[in-house]
Parts: sequence; C-alpha cells; structure tokens
Amino acid sequence: MGIYHNDQPIHGGPNDPDLLNRLDFANNLANVLLLNNDDDCLTVSLEGEWGSGKTSVINLVKGALNEKESTPIIIEYNPWLAGNPESLIQDFLLQFSSQLNVKDSSEVTLKAAKELIAYSSLFSVAKLVPGAEPWASIVEKVFSKFGSSAKKIAELKKLDLLGKKKKVEAAIEKIKTPIIVIIDDIDRLTPSETFQVLRLVKAVADFSGTSFLLAFDSKYLVSVLGKNDVMNAPEYINKVVQLRVPLPVISDRGMNELATIELDNLSDKNLTDRFEADQERLSWIYHHYFKHLVRNPRELKRFFNHLRFILEQVEGQVCFSDLFSLSIIATKANSAYEHVKKTPEAYIGKRFSNDGLMMDKPEDVVKSFSKERGEILSEFNERDRKLLDGLLGNTFPLLDSDGYSLYGVSDADSAGRVSALQRLHVALHYKTPIGYLSDQEILNFISGDIDRDDFLNRVITEDADDRFFEMMTNYAKECKVKSFDVLTSIYDAYLKSEKLITSLKSNYGFMSRDLYRQLNWLTNKVISESEDKYTLLKKLIGRQDSVPMAADVLFKIRGQIRGKNNYGERWVIEEQLEEFETLYQQIAIKVLLDKTYIDNYLESHILFELKRSSIDKTSEFLNKIMNGDNGTIRVAEIIGNTGSDSTNGPYVQISDEVFSDIIDLKTLKEQARKIDLANQPTHIQAALKSIINGKMYYLRDGELGERY
Repeated sequence: MGIYHNDQPIHGGPNDPDLLNRLDFANNLANVLLLNNDDDCLTVSLEGEWGSGKTSVINLVKGALNEKESTPIIIEYNPWLAGNPESLIQDFLLQFSSQLNVKDSSEVTLKAAKELIAYSSLFSVAKLVPGAEPWASIVEKVFSKFGSSAKKIAELKKLDLLGKKKKVEAAIEKIKTPIIVIIDDIDRLTPSETFQVLRLVKAVADFSGTSFLLAFDSKYLVSVLGKNDVMNAPEYINKVVQLRVPLPVISDRGMNELATIELDNLSDKNLTDRFEADQERLSWIYHHYFKHLVRNPRELKRFFNHLRFILEQVEGQVCFSDLFSLSIIATKANSAYEHVKKTPEAYIGKRFSNDGLMMDKPEDVVKSFSKERGEILSEFNERDRKLLDGLLGNTFPLLDSDGYSLYGVSDADSAGRVSALQRLHVALHYKTPIGYLSDQEILNFISGDIDRDDFLNRVITEDADDRFFEMMTNYAKECKVKSFDVLTSIYDAYLKSEKLITSLKSNYGFMSRDLYRQLNWLTNKVISESEDKYTLLKKLIGRQDSVPMAADVLFKIRGQIRGKNNYGERWVIEEQLEEFETLYQQIAIKVLLDKTYIDNYLESHILFELKRSSIDKTSEFLNKIMNGDNGTIRVAEIIGNTGSDSTNGPYVQISDEVFSDIIDLKTLKEQARKIDLANQPTHIQAALKSIINGKMYYLRDGELGERY
C-alpha cells in the first residue's frame, strides 16, 4: 500500500513535480511581483476554492523568484500563528522585521528592521474598530486611556504614526532589493482576523518597492466582509487588491493524471480481477461520477486516503468498484455515508443486526426511506445532488433513483457488491462478522496456504457452513489441480460430523438447511470446473471415506449418459461410467460390511446407488447379510432410511416395488415377525414394522406416516 497524504502542497522539485502544468503561470506571476525599489506597493491576489492548489502555486512562484538573477527578499507571514487576533498587526510587523533581517544582514536592512520594530510598538495598544482605519483605532484607544487634554496631546506626539511609517518607508527604499510579502490561507481565518489582514495590507504596510501576494477563496472573503458590515464586499476587495488573479482551471486531463498516479500507488496487485465485471464497472463509475464530484487536488487526496484505509482492511472481500464508490460518498457526502452505516435498511432493505424481523420486501423497505435519503442530499447543490443520487443508485440498485449501470449482476454477493448485506457489513466495519468468511480465507483454504482441517473446524464451530459452501461454489474454478484434496478435506470434516447427522435427521421444510445437499452441489460444481474430470472422478469414487458422495456423483454421471432428463454436459463416456460402477460396487459393499456409516443415516443412500449400479450384486450382498448372524436387524439398519419429508423428517417404507428385486422379502418378513420390537431402538422398530406391513414409519418416533 502507498503512503497517506497529509495535504502538503507540492514544491515543484524532481521528486515533487508539477503535474497540473502550472509552472509557466507561476513564472509569469513571479515576474509581476518583482518591483523596483521606488515602485508603489502592489497587492496581487491568487484566488481559488479550498483545495484547488493555491499553496502549491505559491511554492512554484517562490521557486521561480529564487532563480532570478536578482533574488528578492521573500517575507512569508502566517496569520494563523498570531496568538491574539487583536495583536495581529503588531505580530505581522514583527515577523516582517525578523524575516527581513534574516534574509539580508546588511546595515541597511538592519536599520529597516529596527524601524519596523519601532513602528510595530505603536500597535501594542491597538484594537481595530470595524469600519475605521488602524490610525483611528489607535487614537480611540489612547483617548479612552488618558483623561486630561494635556495628556492626550503628549501621548499623540509620542505616537507620531505617519512619521514612523515614513521612516520605515525610507529605510526599506534604501535596501534596493525587491521585497515580496506572501500571506497564504487567509480564507482559513476567522471573519474578524480576515478583515484585519486586509486592512493592514491596505493601510499599515503599503511600503514602496514591496509587493503582496494574498491567497484566498474569493467567495469566502466576500461572505466575511459582509459579516463585518462592509456593504459592497467585491468593491472593497478591489480597493485592497490591484491585481486579482484566478487560479488556472484544472483540466480533466490534469485530474486524470493525478488519479491515475494514485490508483497505481494503491497496490501492486490487480485490484479488479477477483470479481465479475469489476474493471468495466470501475471505469463506468470513474467517468460518470468520480470526475464530476472530486474536483480538486485536496478532495482527490482525501478520497484516496479514505480508499487506501478501507482497502488495507478489506481488500479482496468487497469488489473494488464498490469500495471506490463508497469512498466518493464518504469524501463528498459524509452525511450520506454515515446514514448508510447507521441505517443500511434504507439502501439494501436489510439490517446488520437481527433486532426485529423485517417482514416487508427489501424493495419496499428501501422505498419507505426515500424521503429521509432526500433530506440528506438536499444540502447539496442541484448538480452534486443528482450525481450523488445516481452514484447511490448505482451502488445500491434497490434505490428509486436515476442510478444506472451497464454492469448489474444476478448474484450481488458472488460479485462482491455491497448491495449484499454481508459485503456491506465488511465494507463499513472493516472486518468479517461472525459466521462470515472472507474471500481471501476461501482462496487460502483452496490453495492449502492454511491448515484445511483447522479452518473447517472453525467453520463448523462458528456455524459458518452456509457461507462456506456459498463462497466455495463461487470459487470452485480456483480448485483446479487441488480439487481432490479440497473435496476430500471437506468430506472428512462433514460426512461423520454431528452437524451433518443433525441435518439429516431434520425436517426438510422450505426454510430448512440441507447440509448434505450443499456438499453435493459443491461437489458437482468443482467437478464441472475441473480440467481432468476422469482422474478426479476415479479418485473420488475409489476413496472409501467418500462413498456417500461417490454415490451422488455416479447417479449424476449415469443421468448424463443414459438419462432422458437434462443432467448437464457429460463428464465422461459410457466405458468410463462402467469402470466407475465396478469400482463403486467394491467400495460400497466394503463400507457396508464395515458399518462405516451406520450412525449417520447414509447407509441406505449408499445401498440405493449400489442397486442402480448392479441389481445382482446388491441382491447377493443383502441376502448374504440377511442369512448371517442377526441378519434381519442388519438388513433393517441398511435399508431403513428410504426418504424424508417436512412433516417429521426421515422415514422408512419397504415396498415390494422397490425391494423385491434385491432381497427375498417373504423370508425377510418372516424373520422380522420373530423379533421382539420392544427391545429394539425406535428407528429399527420403524424399519421392522415397515418390512412386515409395507407401510411408512418415521424413524424419529416410530409413528405411522401417510404418503400422499
């Protein structure tokens, strides 16, 4: 990441270049300020809005002046440093004297400095009276201090204001070197201080051979003079300033160059390659909003400071174009930015917290805040208001605004957009919420840069499963050669986990979470993205600890090749399917014999795929089991989970239609009748009853079910 800006102006050196092409302008201004020692005092103003680069131009002017054959004496006065506004004139004259002596230590200059000090002492009692020149202010102060007329006259003789000023002028004239006084940041002063600075330039320090360069925002100055009861403020400024020079307009090209440099300095990485259409959308936002809202170098620096800070916290977790948009809003309309943070439902129709269920549709929730959003934007002028309204609409598509983007997406979350709740939370809080995983964490998991087992344990512990599978599906194409390692690590963490067992026992209502189905979907996605599907499938199907998932994979492959319905593009050919079926048969029979999945409701799942693969081998296997020790109970365990519904969860129904071709149901029923059901677990009782009468029973409580 690059460095942050502290709003320092440029100086025009090789490491601090003039990127806005103002050097020629500064050279011309420097020539204007160079006076002969007997020329009348000249006051020049450099005028521009806050942040437009006035101080940078002043630095360029100083650089140009220092390169002249006859280097002038440059006096810089910072009225901010005056401790007491009432002593501002005296402070100015003292600084004038001090800097004059430092810049030129000749006897002539030393005498001028002493005269300035004597002159400044007259203003130690001065308190400027609005509407009166400094002389009147001093006289008014003296008259209020001394009562008798004799004392008044004596004191006025001591002041000898004009006489002391003439001595200063005579001393300065002997220096024979141009003197240039620069007063910057006048528009940062209080109204009374600003007024005093103008008056001292006009009436106190208008020495011959001396030029003044004043930098200010003319709009601010006009408003300040109005607050000091100046009736015609523009004309008053014209009396003080003989040459008013507006700052050169910053071209679009100049701002583009500054922005390009800042973007390049943000990161060594490509910040727009992670999410869909991010580069194109960034370009759209830049040209339609950024260029028109961020209009001067100071705003640009503040914008990139904000963007850099957010990027350091959440890079890769939110699309860069949205971080860019939010930083524009934060820079130009902080009140709107704060409103997004405090009231996200006004923009996406959802809250960060769960303090109260929002039953209305998100778009209706957003619409209900239309007036509130409008009031926030009402503080801006019409031009900026329309731009901000459009930018907000582009960032949050549910807003009823003129915002329009060519780069909308169907899945805001997978595209990293802040219109998705979790992405907005990350962008505004600079951290991932509990149960939320960052994109970088998922990528590190895929690459193996972190311990996969530890990471999955955290996912399960923090109940972040939904987010994990959602994001893994988004990044499935990144698995590539690591697909087998990634999938098997997930299988090992979930297939025998209590969380999966609980999920398989649950009712599958419309709001239920089917963890096994998520495993299946992710498996299909990773295989689809694999460049070597045959090798990946063979390894997965031949792995004993992956048999339940292998059953689903084999079912899908068979559907792709032999099915009438659309199961998607074929992963392998017919001969390879037959190879996989043979491999699966061996592994499936082994895990059923070993009772590997007896505790997690998956044995029936494995058996049904074994049947689809080979009825003969399934029949041979089941009849062998049935005729073994405690065979009927073992068969009931294996075939005792034939489905699940939203009424009461998993159930069993042993029908002749489904099972008659793989087991001797007559013998199985006879043996089942001989078993004392009361001594069996509930789910075995349900299976045995269904074997006997063919009806449907729930495994959870053994209750009779009803098929519709």
